[in-house]
Amino acid sequence: MGVFEDGIVLPERRPDESDDDYWGRVEQVTDRIEAREEGATAPAPPLPPVCRECGLGADRFPTLSKAWVLLERLDPVNVVPAHMVPPRFRWLINADGVAWNPWLAEPTPGAVCRIPHRLVCPGLPEVNPWMWLTVMRGENERQAQRLYNPPRFGWPDAGEPAASA
Repeated sequence: MGVFEDGIVLPERRPDESDDDYWGRVEQVTDRIEAREEGATAPAPPLPPVCRECGLGADRFPTLSKAWVLLERLDPVNVVPAHMVPPRFRWLINADGVAWNPWLAEPTPGAVCRIPHRLVCPGLPEVNPWMWLTVMRGENERQAQRLYNPPRFGWPDAGEPAASA
């Protein structure tokens, strides 16, 4: 079993295991770790793309590490200028619909990206003090509140028919 400086522990090699089988298991372990570090912890299909923490829906994409990530639905657009998003929270979508995170890479001028739902999820501790994300988080909190506590509309009491004199 190998332990690396990042704390990644590789599985023991089984005596009768082929190289392909062993490295396939290693890939699964490292993919899970990468997905967790990126925040790619969305429920896989056929479950609905709904946040486990707040109950709000989001857009779900597969990642390069074969996990799933929930990306925030923005209205009226889905992308934001990449320079306005903190590093490690900028998600890009390939032409084939796979999401990937460029980590600390500096965005090129004019680049756009998607943001992970967890960045503005009202059910998770705030991870970022950027003002526009705090405002978006507050709006999500209001939406989640309406989702679980819909307003109660009272219907006017029709009462008894008026008595004729």
